[in-house]
Parts: sequence; structure tokens; C-alpha cells
Amino acid sequence: MPLYLSERFEEFEHGAFPAQLFRFSIEEHRFIVVFSAVDVIDTEYHDFRSTEVGFSIPDRCYDVKFDREENFENETFYQPPAPGQCSRRYNFQTELADALETIITLHHNVYYARAYFAVAENDKLKRYYDRILQSPPGDVVYEVQTGYGEGGRGYVLKTRYFRT
Repeated sequence: MPLYLSERFEEFEHGAFPAQLFRFSIEEHRFIVVFSAVDVIDTEYHDFRSTEVGFSIPDRCYDVKFDREENFENETFYQPPAPGQCSRRYNFQTELADALETIITLHHNVYYARAYFAVAENDKLKRYYDRILQSPPGDVVYEVQTGYGEGGRGYVLKTRYFRT
């Protein structure tokens, strides 16, 4: 079962925009999830991002990145663990998916996010995201769009606040 290390989101500035970080672990494996607000002020950037996802992105939308804490601290983003350092336990990936769902739900409830954007960094991660997004948290996500961005590995999760 996941052991959540953060009691709350760590807030920081990512450029001129607010971002939040949440730390958690499963067994001895430590992870982070970073939520960074999408820039809706810079017209050129906003137009680019909106064209990419197929709708005008409103405020309170976030890019979501998930990685091992070690990669985040060493700036070796999305590097797989060393051989023998990953869990081989049967339920590990299910527990990881449950933890990510819980963290996104918490973020949604605190920050009233309208949408989340994520990109799988590789095909293995894309297969994992595809599998866990087959049944997204219905009380938070009302629509999942896939296949946008470079290599079609991007995801849009529209929340119930997107409609308001």
C-alpha cells in the first residue's frame, strides 16, 4: 500500500507560474508528482497549446509530470531504475496507479483544476497510462482525450470544473 510522504502540496514558482509538488512512496520506492499551471497569459504560447489539444485552454489547467524522486533531484528525468532496483511485486503497478489517482483527486479538490495535461515520455509509460486511464476517477474526470502532441503520447483529462 502507498505511504504518502507529503501531508500537503509543496508550492513553488515555476517561472512566473505557480506549481505544486507531492511526494509519496510505495515500499522503498519514492516518487514525486509535479503540477504546473499552464500559461494562459502569453497569447502565442496559449494559442500553440490550445491548437495542440483542440480547444481554448482556460485558467486553472495544469501540466502533470510524474517521476521517481531520485530522477527529479538529480535532473535525470524519466530514467528507469537501475537493474534490480524496481519492484517485481505483482500489485506494485496497481498501487502506483491508485496513488496517482488519489494525488490527482487531492489536487483537483484543493486547486479546482479544470484540466490536466500529461505526456508519456516513452512507449512503456504510454502503455501504462493507457491501461490506468481505462477507468479514470469518475468523480473528478469526466473526459479523457488521448493521442495529442509529439508521437501521440499526450493526454488531456478534463475535470468536472472544466464545464463551469
